[in-house]
Amino acid sequence: MDDRASLIERAAELLRSGNQKPGPPYAEAPEPIVASSTPSAPRSLARTVTLDRRHLAQSGIIMPWTTSARSVEEFRIIKRQIMFLWQSPEYASLEDGRSRSIMITSSRPREGKTFISINLALAFAAEENLVTVLIDADAVRADTARILNIPSEPGLMGLLSKKLQLDDVLIQTDLPSLVILPPGAPGPEVPELLSGEGPAALLAEIAKRYPRYVIVIDTPPCLASTDPAAIAPIVSQALFVVEAGHTQRAEIESSLNMISGCRHISLVLNKAPARSSEHFGSYSYYYRPRESPGQVRED
Repeated sequence: MDDRASLIERAAELLRSGNQKPGPPYAEAPEPIVASSTPSAPRSLARTVTLDRRHLAQSGIIMPWTTSARSVEEFRIIKRQIMFLWQSPEYASLEDGRSRSIMITSSRPREGKTFISINLALAFAAEENLVTVLIDADAVRADTARILNIPSEPGLMGLLSKKLQLDDVLIQTDLPSLVILPPGAPGPEVPELLSGEGPAALLAEIAKRYPRYVIVIDTPPCLASTDPAAIAPIVSQALFVVEAGHTQRAEIESSLNMISGCRHISLVLNKAPARSSEHFGSYSYYYRPRESPGQVRED
């Protein structure tokens, strides 16, 4: 077994057992990078939605400014870890749209990636002067659109096929700092649309429209679709969701290999045995294939 497989196996065993070493003190993230020139304010969107708080709460989605629940604090910790990386030279040098774009994926369906995508997007939406664009890139399941109770069409796929413009598909929520991009219609052309030049151009267009942006992309599971592998190289970070007591080592290894085009992959443990009713999981292991293939590092 090579070093990468050995280290991934060790990380997987630690994640399954829940016996993770505590991470470092979480540093407060600096202010987001601001573009050198200040463009005009973004145009208002024709499509709007008022989020149903009661429906979201039933799905485990919590508005971070309304409660001090432990899960809110844990998503805040994840958010700060992500934001802290934005100030490093390697992120500052990335092209527009890539430096603050995060994809969320998992090995298989129902491991919690959409739950984490929406809660993380809301955590970012609580930041002052940040606009969060939550993209549902899973046209087959459209779980983000379903949980948020918004139409799944028109959306991303219509935009990538050049049938629609960005203004046609974005949905402004009643939270000024949260914008949703639904998935659009599924179809056999989706893998080619996501592997073409369209997604990178889209990220750049969003960054131009919202200079203080963060993009959260809910992608399909790695072992159910090739779409995450297509998106991985154009984002700066990926969160890989591991379901405690369920996701197997081989599944983790195969999935990480598929998305190794991303420069920074973090593992998030979901559905861990609860110490309290509010505990959802842990976040502490990093996988950086480009720096040293297969390295799992404790931070």
